[in-house]
Amino acid sequence: MLDCFFNPKSVAIIGASSNTNKGGYHIIKNITAGFRGKIYPVNKSYTEILGLPCYPDLASIPGDIDLAIYFIPSKELPDTVNECAKKGVKGIIIESGGFTEAGAEGAKLQKLALENAAKAGIRLWGPNCMGFIDGNKTHVFSFIHSAVWPDVLRAGNVGMIVQSGMLSAGFLLHALQEGIMGVSKVCSIGNKCDINESDILEYMINDKETEVMLLS
Repeated sequence: MLDCFFNPKSVAIIGASSNTNKGGYHIIKNITAGFRGKIYPVNKSYTEILGLPCYPDLASIPGDIDLAIYFIPSKELPDTVNECAKKGVKGIIIESGGFTEAGAEGAKLQKLALENAAKAGIRLWGPNCMGFIDGNKTHVFSFIHSAVWPDVLRAGNVGMIVQSGMLSAGFLLHALQEGIMGVSKVCSIGNKCDINESDILEYMINDKETEVMLLS
């Protein structure tokens, strides 16, 4: 049920950027460093990012998309979910903020996006989260600065589910830098509008790479 997140064959990055000062750059830099499937940057301002063709919208992508990573303003999410539905996207990791944590207007956007996703059978991860890391596959589906990972990412058998992205990132990086542990999967779930701790725990029970779970 969650394989589109943990084992995608293709990923679209909505809000990819070639500006090294932006999170959209670090998402695609992190993904290209370890992911071996098809990668589709999406941003109408570019034709190419990191040597990959960049598409103006999802409809322009020639292939199928298992997973989309969303990193553009919150107001675009409900319409983007509908665009994802047309492309057969199975899951969306929403790393942008501006939803229930930001007040009534953000809550409305989150509710509408979830309704659109439910109609299309799309699962939503987040929003307002730092994404997902797989230490064994070297998948970093996150906007955390790309310079961090080459030296510290360690494979292991410890899985983590966290709500607070910034606090968990600090703990994780410290643990990896000090050699305290390696990780199987680290899941930052943010607002939990759809996927929550129970969904991921259920998946982890059958995950042969995970033997220990930490929840924060």
